[in-house]
Amino acid sequence: MPKKDNAIFLSYSLSQDTPLYGNGEGIYFAPDKEMIKGDSCNTTNLAFNNHSGTHIDFPSHFSPYGKTLNDYPASYWQFDRVELIDLSNKVDDCQIIGPKLFTGMGNRETELLLIKTGYGAYRGTDRYTITPPGLSADLAPFLRTNFPKLRCIGMDLISVSSYSNREEGRKAHHAFLNPDKSEPILLIEDMNLNVDGPFNTVIVAPLLID
Repeated sequence: MPKKDNAIFLSYSLSQDTPLYGNGEGIYFAPDKEMIKGDSCNTTNLAFNNHSGTHIDFPSHFSPYGKTLNDYPASYWQFDRVELIDLSNKVDDCQIIGPKLFTGMGNRETELLLIKTGYGAYRGTDRYTITPPGLSADLAPFLRTNFPKLRCIGMDLISVSSYSNREEGRKAHHAFLNPDKSEPILLIEDMNLNVDGPFNTVIVAPLLID
């Protein structure tokens, strides 16, 4: 099989230094078996919240009856129509990003929309965890109308919900994940979007946990 030199990761590696929403804590890595101590192999115990690092928000995140990972087939996770919208230098700290910034943008065939805000440059600082922008609840129906095949959005923000405006963030999560009359749009948060695109295909690989 030929080597695919143009394949790249859009996820961050998970580590004990991974920034968490609101500067939370709870990532712990500890050696289990160690060959240098006479064990037959090296293994590590991992403990972390499932919203640590680059991760997916499913409908169950904000609804006890919402869909979980188990409700999505493997084929769901390949996206062949990918659009990247660059909002770098167009958004500010604590701003709620609404439809106005997306007017006239994008391809209606888009299945995965990547929203680049430029805030990945602040990852590891309070501008990323405490005062980043967030998405408006009004953006969800707007994107459904303008991108009728949209299944998922990804962003270089630690969350759809700005920590400085969590009430709007909760509304936005519900609007995307638990709409009354539409299919959910899944959310990929804390992505590494220090890239320009275009992308032929994006494969999303969620951690398979029942």
